[in-house]
Amino acid sequence: MSEKNRSKKHLNLQKAYNLSSPEDNINFYRGWAEDYDADFALGMDYILPYQVASQFIKLKGSGPVLDIGAGTGLLGIEIQKLSKFEIHATDISEEMLLVAEKKGIYSKIIVGDLTKGLPIKDNSYNGIVSSGTFTHGHVGPEVLFEIKRILSKGGVAVLSVNSKHWHSLGFDATLQTLEASGSKTNVTEVNIYGQKCKSDSKNDTAYLLILSD
Repeated sequence: MSEKNRSKKHLNLQKAYNLSSPEDNINFYRGWAEDYDADFALGMDYILPYQVASQFIKLKGSGPVLDIGAGTGLLGIEIQKLSKFEIHATDISEEMLLVAEKKGIYSKIIVGDLTKGLPIKDNSYNGIVSSGTFTHGHVGPEVLFEIKRILSKGGVAVLSVNSKHWHSLGFDATLQTLEASGSKTNVTEVNIYGQKCKSDSKNDTAYLLILSD
């Protein structure tokens, strides 16, 4: 990889980490959608989608499954490799979803802003997954209540949360509130990038938050 390409990947990653509003998110990913897979996922050895998918299968998750912040469909691909569930996708970026739609993974595409509530009925999904959405500061722990709303009774959600944002945004306090209302939670730490990653961010980690009733 040339130094120029490595610098570009690092710059895009830092821009993504620094997004502070839904509007920033929409504008940023509009320009990155077509190059995201090759520029970031492959170039950075991004293994977080596999981490989420394998944990969901390990927990005997079932469909229909909603992929929140689906982006270009990297998590959907990993789930399809492991089990043939019906999977729907939602993301704030229509451009990213258009790239995902071309891959034939998802039977339904939903453009929506998780922070404002999704156009989805209560208890709609047996499984909810997310990889990389809880990375930016504007998606905080308060949206866990929206995820709980659309998760069916007996269902399971596996959500990755960047470890730095976990601590800075106070996810622990929100988990205590969810547990007090009857939800079960569990957390495990995983690597975001694989051994081929040469970026300064190669040692970054995420927490896999498991949520169920």
